[in-house]
Amino acid sequence: MSDASASDSPPVPVRRGGRRSGRKREDVLAHACVVIGERGADATRFADVSEVSGVPVSTLQYYFGSREDLLLAAFRYAAKRDLEGVRAAVADLDDPWERMQKACAFVVGFADEAAPYGWQLWAEAWRWAQRDAEWRDEVLADNAKWRALLAETVAAGVSAGRFRADADPERVARQALAVVDGMGLPIVLEDPDVPPDTARELLADVLARLLLP
Repeated sequence: MSDASASDSPPVPVRRGGRRSGRKREDVLAHACVVIGERGADATRFADVSEVSGVPVSTLQYYFGSREDLLLAAFRYAAKRDLEGVRAAVADLDDPWERMQKACAFVVGFADEAAPYGWQLWAEAWRWAQRDAEWRDEVLADNAKWRALLAETVAAGVSAGRFRADADPERVARQALAVVDGMGLPIVLEDPDVPPDTARELLADVLARLLLP
């Protein structure tokens, strides 16, 4: 969709527009994620999202109401996108070890084109959650989904004899997720000593120590 066609079209009610309005809203949220990743949540305004998406400010206000609601919708969109992305990435992998490595490497690879500004979005979402109790609950719920995905993979590997028999799925999932989250700092800050490839290597080493016999 071109900027001109988006700006010339009238507002489409989200609740009545069916697939068309749902698709348009998702496009807006994808653009909002880019703006938040580049500018930060506090500096993101309707006008900024309007500029990159080609959707009028009046339409954005109709969709989301307030700037804060737009930001939270963008955070939710990014969280859903990332979880669906990792599930798709591991769907065809039968080997639990390959699944575990792929799932964690996907998260480290948020800096790649598959999820632009992924880590920046998570950093902003976590910061926002510190002062918004309702959003904090959502962030913790999303974290539990990631942990469940990893725990399921660990359990499958233990059952198949691929992982250590004493590997506790829930405990290892928490440890692995903590390491993954820790990799986010050097990635967001573009630490020259820990580029994404190095982060993946470090992560694979930790996972091997936790899981392999």
